Amino acid sequence: MLRPHSIRNFFRTQLAALGVNTDYIEYMMGHKVNTYHDVKMLGVERLRQIYARSGLSIKPKATSHKLEMLKEFTRSLGLDPEKIIVRDPISEPHRAIASTADDERAQLAALGEALKE
Repeated sequence: MLRPHSIRNFFRTQLAALGVNTDYIEYMMGHKVNTYHDVKMLGVERLRQIYARSGLSIKPKATSHKLEMLKEFTRSLGLDPEKIIVRDPISEPHRAIASTADDERAQLAALGEALKE
C-alpha cells in the first residue's frame, strides 16, 4: 500500500542517491537542520534548481530508441552513422522504402553491417 510516508522515504533516498546535499534534502522535507539558516539563505529558487537538476521523477525514464542507441555506439567507434545510412541505399538503387518501419529496419541493417566490417 502506498502511503505518504513511503513517498517521503522515496524522495529522501532518491535525492541522496543522485548526489544532492543531505542538508538540502532535509530542508526540502521540512526538517530543521544544523545549517538551517545557511540553507534557507539559498532561497527557494536555488533549491528548486537543485531539485530540477537531480532529475527525480516517479515516472519511468524514457528508454532510448534502438536506432538512436546504435547510432551513438557507431559514433563512439569513430564512424559517421549518417554517412553509413546514406551509403547503403545508394549502393542498392533498386530499393524503395514503403513505410517508416521499413526505413528504420533498413537503417538498422546498414549500421549493423558497418559494425561487422
